[in-house]
Amino acid sequence: MTASNQIPALDRMVDSVGFRGRSLYSINDLSNHAIYGLFELAKALEPWNRSAIDLLAGNLMVTLFFQPSTRTRMSFETAMHRLGGRVITEATPLVSSAAAKEESLADTMKVVSKYANVIVLRHPDDVAAREGAGLSESPVINGGWGNWEHPTQALLDLYTLWRVHGRVEGLRVCVASPDLVAARTGHSMAYGLARLGAQVTLASTSQYPIPPEVRAKLSDGAGKVEEVFDLNQNSFNELITDMHLVYLPGCSAPKGAEAEAFKQMMDDYFVRHETLEKVRAAGRNIYVTHTLPRRPGEMDSRIDTSPSQLYFEAISYSVSIRMALLTAILRT
Repeated sequence: MTASNQIPALDRMVDSVGFRGRSLYSINDLSNHAIYGLFELAKALEPWNRSAIDLLAGNLMVTLFFQPSTRTRMSFETAMHRLGGRVITEATPLVSSAAAKEESLADTMKVVSKYANVIVLRHPDDVAAREGAGLSESPVINGGWGNWEHPTQALLDLYTLWRVHGRVEGLRVCVASPDLVAARTGHSMAYGLARLGAQVTLASTSQYPIPPEVRAKLSDGAGKVEEVFDLNQNSFNELITDMHLVYLPGCSAPKGAEAEAFKQMMDDYFVRHETLEKVRAAGRNIYVTHTLPRRPGEMDSRIDTSPSQLYFEAISYSVSIRMALLTAILRT
């Protein structure tokens, strides 16, 4: 069947998602119905991950990134190109845009939204990002705001989990980081998991637990959520033997002292290859995913070529789920 023959069915899926013209700041902006609708739309769009389907011709996306990015920016850009739209990228705004002349983010968003049909924004200050996004005349997608949320990273990881298991409900997932305060992807992922009925274990240090406001919202979900603190490498590996997925949200800090300190703390959350092999020998597989980039020594590189590896598998899924989101927002 040709792409043109598939378009009516895709349009019905877009109708079902019900997100036309809307912005995505938080994963909680999407209903559970909309999330599953995006999953179905993404699955239907997977055949065009490496080709093209003309759904968004005439639309322009601006990627406005005040923090470094490889996967988020490039997968959004790839998705828009695959859909027949066009892209303008501003990857160094503090050097090459009016932000270098102290233009406020609010003014930048007002201006850029005059050009763009949709803006993907990454910014280190979530308060400024939300205020600026609220002044945009076009929909804005959160591409990672401060330590608050990164909803499309969580969407792609939830979608990957759904594609692997065929469900999210009832799965046991450990979200693990020594610092769950700054783990914006961990916040979004925990919201999605809890709302879709997974059993979520939040593993962190007691010094940096998931923020209280996030924890309070997690209690509203259909899933079970528990917290465990101050594990060492032995107790952490014992904990994960019962999991379907170990989710490592990583650290967004650039290289330097902060990143080195995080890497040292991550030693307590080091997933041993031997742990995975032992469980696999008993007839069950534990998947491991990392939001990437990972730092040297943060993970056992033998996982890369094992049946447990899910982080590189998620990359191709990231294109289709972002294709789905852009289509759901812009397709008319």
